[in-house]
Amino acid sequence: MSDNVDLSIRQFIEAWRILSSAASSYSTHSAEAVECVFSGVPIPFFNAAFLTARGLSPEATQDAAERARAWAGRRVPWILAATHEAMDPGAGCAAMLESRGFVPVMTLTGMMAERVAPVEHVPEGLELQIPEDDAACQGILDVNSAAYDMPFAVGQPVWGRKAFWKDHFAVLGFARGRPVSSAAVVMSGGHRYVAFVATAPGQQRRGYADAAMRRALELAREAHGEHPTFLHATDAGRPMYERMGYQAVSSHTILMDKCFLGEH
Repeated sequence: MSDNVDLSIRQFIEAWRILSSAASSYSTHSAEAVECVFSGVPIPFFNAAFLTARGLSPEATQDAAERARAWAGRRVPWILAATHEAMDPGAGCAAMLESRGFVPVMTLTGMMAERVAPVEHVPEGLELQIPEDDAACQGILDVNSAAYDMPFAVGQPVWGRKAFWKDHFAVLGFARGRPVSSAAVVMSGGHRYVAFVATAPGQQRRGYADAAMRRALELAREAHGEHPTFLHATDAGRPMYERMGYQAVSSHTILMDKCFLGEH
């Protein structure tokens, strides 16, 4: 199995630790074949359980998911991340976990690039800014809330504050004085990990997110050097990342306990 598969899992976990550890309700848990990283903020995406073992059989996968569920309870909604390449060949991840009440909600692709070129041309009408205060940092959450239809606003005490971003690299794109794109980079295990990439609805396909992301990577390079970069892409975002030179190294199904989806 490719070492990049293990790298993808470890990058996922480490990045979530970095992003979640500033929350006052942050907690973690390790058990056989599963690792949990919870911010405690009621945004499912930032409370995550990761299946970590390789070659998991269907029974072992189900048991690991149940261990995560037993620890997580119903404190906050959370996700379960399963890496296809880490399981027994032919094991149907979604099907085996659906029988235990986990519902697939999205797929992600682990992607890596040794180098990404800096911004060569900022799209007309776009201004790239580094958030300098809490109000500007709130713009990161506003753009992501609109783009992904998730309640990012409740994360304002954590990710909407300059105190968090002072050690990381965030960029906002403004058009006509309003934030329309965002991207951020954190240093994770020797990699520049990319997160919070989003474009406001109605502003897509103009290169706004591409420009913000390249600038955030450039800021991280200026501070820490030319490290490889890693991210986990949605299906919608993957074509943009491929154009930037990222290559797929892993595939993940993201599931949720159906009790958080109103299904009983």
